[in-house]
Amino acid sequence: MTDPEAGADAGGEPAAKVGLFDLRRILALLFGVYGAVLTVMGATVTSQADLDRAGGVNVNLWVGIAMLLGSAAFAGWAALRPIRLPPAVSDPAGPEPR
Repeated sequence: MTDPEAGADAGGEPAAKVGLFDLRRILALLFGVYGAVLTVMGATVTSQADLDRAGGVNVNLWVGIAMLLGSAAFAGWAALRPIRLPPAVSDPAGPEPR
């Protein structure tokens, strides 16, 4: 049996494969991409007409920053609390018949 702390889970799968499709990582990536786009758009191409329509608030900039913070939160959560599979329980009698 391999050690889960050594880079593989109890079933022999590499630890990277276990958390590859972790929803927190996917959300962090999506929030990061959209947040970066909104932040750049809000900082560079927002016109005065856009600001007047939004009541003087640069919505793209603020929502982009919030999405980047959310992305960092999801990425940190996934890094600090990775998915751990429980150790495989071996039955000396073998599998039960169906």
